[in-house]
Amino acid sequence: MPNTKTIKRYLRAAIIALIVVLFLLAVLFVWNYISLLRAKVISTRELEISAMLHSHGPLTASDVNVVRPWMTFDYVNRLFNVPSDYLKTKLSITDPSYPRLSISGYASYERSASSIILGQVEQALADYLTATATTPATSTTK
Repeated sequence: MPNTKTIKRYLRAAIIALIVVLFLLAVLFVWNYISLLRAKVISTRELEISAMLHSHGPLTASDVNVVRPWMTFDYVNRLFNVPSDYLKTKLSITDPSYPRLSISGYASYERSASSIILGQVEQALADYLTATATTPATSTTK
């Protein structure tokens, strides 16, 4: 049976090894994060938008500029409280993956630039939200 000095020495070595591994993992995480920022896979702007969307109520026509190519149509519909088939109809989307289709995925499907499709989505949202904001609410009470 090992004595307590040996056990303490192994325990100390294990703790030091654990600290070194955690430090290396932290360095690797930061290095990968910086690489993703440089490759423009993620950006601080996207993180700001994400934080705003999680703390924001229903979006309006003035907010259509928050739409990004990575967003799915389902996500956009929920963000702007738009009927689920509105964008499908307005943009004549025939891809069977709708609404779980990202805007950039739809652009690839259409063989078009993401920026063009993104502009069409923003315009369609602005049109819908402007029309619904100016349409008086109808009352169902008699």
